[in-house]
Amino acid sequence: MASMFPNSRGRRRFAAVAAAMLVAGAGCVGARSSAPPDVSPGASPSAALTATPTTTSAATYDLSNVPLAPAGEWKSIHWVQLPATPVAALPSPDPGTSAETIDREFYVAGWSRGFVGFSLQTLTASESRTVATLSTSVATIATTYSSDGVHWHDGTVMQQPVSIDDLQVVGLYEGPSGLLAVGASGACGDSWIEALWTSLDGISWQKVDTKKAFGETVIENVSGGSSGFVATASDGRAVWTSRDGQNWMLVKLDTPASSRIDAGTAFSGGYVLVGSTETVGARSCGAYVTDPSAPPTPAPPMRSPAVWWSPDGATWNNAELPGATSAYAVEMQVCRANDRTLVALEEYRSDASSGYTFWISNDGRTWKSPAAPSGLSTYLLTDGQHGLLAYDPQDPGVADAPSSNSSISMVTDDGGLVALAQEGDRPPYNWKEQWAVGPTGILWTDGSRLWVGLPA
Repeated sequence: MASMFPNSRGRRRFAAVAAAMLVAGAGCVGARSSAPPDVSPGASPSAALTATPTTTSAATYDLSNVPLAPAGEWKSIHWVQLPATPVAALPSPDPGTSAETIDREFYVAGWSRGFVGFSLQTLTASESRTVATLSTSVATIATTYSSDGVHWHDGTVMQQPVSIDDLQVVGLYEGPSGLLAVGASGACGDSWIEALWTSLDGISWQKVDTKKAFGETVIENVSGGSSGFVATASDGRAVWTSRDGQNWMLVKLDTPASSRIDAGTAFSGGYVLVGSTETVGARSCGAYVTDPSAPPTPAPPMRSPAVWWSPDGATWNNAELPGATSAYAVEMQVCRANDRTLVALEEYRSDASSGYTFWISNDGRTWKSPAAPSGLSTYLLTDGQHGLLAYDPQDPGVADAPSSNSSISMVTDDGGLVALAQEGDRPPYNWKEQWAVGPTGILWTDGSRLWVGLPA
């Protein structure tokens, strides 16, 4: 249900190269209920951001009752442009407020019961601020929700003090009992988790007490799936798991002291952590260190990529990674293509070589590493059931200009891709815009325009 990979800020390169691996691999979707779920109890007609079909393509499609996406493998997508958007109206700053910056962001994601949009407005106080209470950056977050991607309603308005002025919602994950939204900040290429919110229905949201959950530890990665949620920290082996997103349990891992955990995720088979262990050299507290006590010029210790799997978050086992490359510097990432298919990536660097190694798994225990080309500018989309890749095959890098050449493929359980035919009024491709996949199909929006892609 997050567009792209977990906590995607600063990890667009992972999205591109990992997606390239999927292309070289070898969609499947979960079963669907027979009727659309109602996620808008009590919503008044005036609150609905209803999209009236005014374009030619919309006029030929009945969107008054949008059907659920078909079960099984999709074959095609029919695009319809709509005049309404899922962006909520944000309150204007109070008159007299002196702000150094006013930043606005938007994020949209899908889950099993619909879609959720997050509109963010961050005010950062200037040195000569005129409002005494504006002593730090404050983010106002207004949510919208929809069961079908066409008819939208206003949701919750939240405020969140932030340490710097670039808070973004970077992920939305569906766990055993509801949703977990992830807010992150960052600067100079680094990012950290700034806030978490939970919801049972995608309408009402509750803030997570991150100080109670994690203490003073800086959390860098939060992910989740049908088994629960997992959080990893910036300082080595600190890991937490949760079933509901509000209550977190510190994980005790029986791993060597030199082990590092870089990221984690949860899926239908349990929890997975990825990182590295030291194989040769002095004990390391980082991914790339030397031993200052070993004259004259010590060689950095070698590290090997590692994966740990758990069915319940309590008992953990090390998994084998065929073809893993040991190096002085090793960084690992892991994500779900859907709730059954995992993708892991190693980025390694040493004096002799550098590069990437990819793996796919359906259970977290057995991993395979297919050969993979690289260089695709790609979005990996998932709502936990569908895994889709949207990319521009004409662009070997990140496309800044919109293109009509976008391709969409469904990720199979073995990591392969099935291309989907596209028809109707297709949206432009641009990685800066928002894509989401949910129970009725695909959304594309740039904040002022909205397309829905109805699968068949």
